[in-house]
Amino acid sequence: VADLRKTLNDGTEMPMFGLGTWKSKASEVFQAVRHALCEAGYRHIDAAQIYMNQEQVGDGIREAIDQCGIRRQDLWVTSKVWPTDFHPAHLPRAVDRILKELGLDHVDQLL
Repeated sequence: VADLRKTLNDGTEMPMFGLGTWKSKASEVFQAVRHALCEAGYRHIDAAQIYMNQEQVGDGIREAIDQCGIRRQDLWVTSKVWPTDFHPAHLPRAVDRILKELGLDHVDQLL
């Protein structure tokens, strides 16, 4: 069930179920993400800077890639820009901060 996908208009396949990390304690979310990806078969992770745990979410993603044989291209990572960063002059810096916190070179969906 965790890897059911929806084909988007451009042909991209997005996993329909994802692990949400809101209100996840930074001290616990690493294991939750790793377990979701390595053990439960999830391929979609939902994060946000405002959750204050994005670094640990990214650590869990990278651990799953490094230790569980999961390929980055098989994952869908979502993050969110906070409304104070919606201004075009602030957006590039906000995206850079998100990528740095996650330790990834891209996200698949940015809300």
